[in-house]
Amino acid sequence: MSAAEADRHESYARELRAAELPREVLDSLLEGCQVIDRDFRYLYVNDAVCKQGRQQREALLGRTMMECYPGIEDTPMFAELRRCMRERAHGSMDNEFEFENGARAVFELRFVPVPRGLCVFSLDVTERRELVAAIVGDSDDAIIGTKLDGTITTWNPAASLMLGWTREEALGRPASILIPPDGQQTEQERWARISKGERLEHFFASRLAKDGALVEVSITLSPVRNAEGRVVGISKIMRDMREVRARERELVHAKEAAETAQRELESFSYSVAHDLRAPLRSIDGFSQALLEDCEGQLDETGRRHLQQVRESAQLMAELIDDILALSRVTRHTLVREEVSITKEASAILARLAMRDAGRVVVTTVAPGLVVLGDRKLIAILLENLLGNAWKFTSKRAVAHIEVGVEQIDQERVFFVKDDGAGFDMTYAHKLFGVFSRLHSSSEFEGTGVGLATVQRIVSRHRGRVWGRGAPGDGACFRFTLEAPTAR
Repeated sequence: MSAAEADRHESYARELRAAELPREVLDSLLEGCQVIDRDFRYLYVNDAVCKQGRQQREALLGRTMMECYPGIEDTPMFAELRRCMRERAHGSMDNEFEFENGARAVFELRFVPVPRGLCVFSLDVTERRELVAAIVGDSDDAIIGTKLDGTITTWNPAASLMLGWTREEALGRPASILIPPDGQQTEQERWARISKGERLEHFFASRLAKDGALVEVSITLSPVRNAEGRVVGISKIMRDMREVRARERELVHAKEAAETAQRELESFSYSVAHDLRAPLRSIDGFSQALLEDCEGQLDETGRRHLQQVRESAQLMAELIDDILALSRVTRHTLVREEVSITKEASAILARLAMRDAGRVVVTTVAPGLVVLGDRKLIAILLENLLGNAWKFTSKRAVAHIEVGVEQIDQERVFFVKDDGAGFDMTYAHKLFGVFSRLHSSSEFEGTGVGLATVQRIVSRHRGRVWGRGAPGDGACFRFTLEAPTAR
């Protein structure tokens, strides 16, 4: 470095110190920092500026911006720089810079007045902008950006697909072209709120397409802020609701069709089951008559066959009764009221004990178990769960059955627990199926409809039911029901 250059650098260092800027801090910034005097001459540049501008420090210091970057005085960036210098005002803007080799970069600029001129901070956001542009371009939602005066500055392909205007047609036009006449006032009120920094999420409105058609959309409006936090624009994300509405209509139609089919199936099942009872009674009755009236004419094999016919007819009648009961549960109109599970369960266990007086069963029912639901259906639910617990503990000399409640993930969960035969969790998926049995009829009687009825009742109360068990180690069935309203 020559003596003249050394003197020049020392002069600039003195200027910098006179500006009372913490140079050791500025030197270490990853953000570009440059200080220019009122003649737009470089007093200081840090390493980040040299890297961003692809210039050596010696080529900048002591020279004006116009000398280093010919034509810069005709750019919007320089106009803002001049304004901040003249008014001693802070400022910020985005600036796209083109290098001599044709490469482009985007910088976020902040202008801060200092005693001898202006300090300019610059952040290279080229990669960030390219990433954002890629995300915006690939989005299935229309993304539109505007200035505060409504001029469209961003328009992605999804916006073209939704509204018909190409990007070239939309950019620079007022966003009011998208608003139906009867929505202009409301939209202006929304924009005023966004300009003050509010964010409006997921409201529904109609927008005008290029061909004049109205497009129903869900919109989110967000303020766009500059580096100083000042609102400088508005971002609009729009989702086309036409496909959503079409899918909703399809779902409604499918639900209505399914409900109709369910009602028809239930009606058919009820009718068939009801009509089968008479011939079954005839089969059972005539079989009994044969056994009684023709006993002398029948050998042992004949009597055994007739007895099997009677037992099968009686089992089928029992199955039909259970199907009818399940159908009634489905068709029953819910009447919601406060129901005491404690009271209902205690009464059911008392009846079971009277019916089976020879057994020793220790029962425990927690106090204060109250739910909001249909009293008749909840009674049927408890009769099935407690009936199963009573049945599957029948082989124990001393059995235990408990009814209670617990908190699981802040949810009130009721349970019916026993120490009976239990079941293999491998087959737990079959628990609530109609006629599904995890124990043979030779071990325990029943039709396999009870737990299906329980699930139907719980589902009608918008709850859940599930069971856990282990062979020989009992079972526990848990269910949720709506809590009564606090008084």
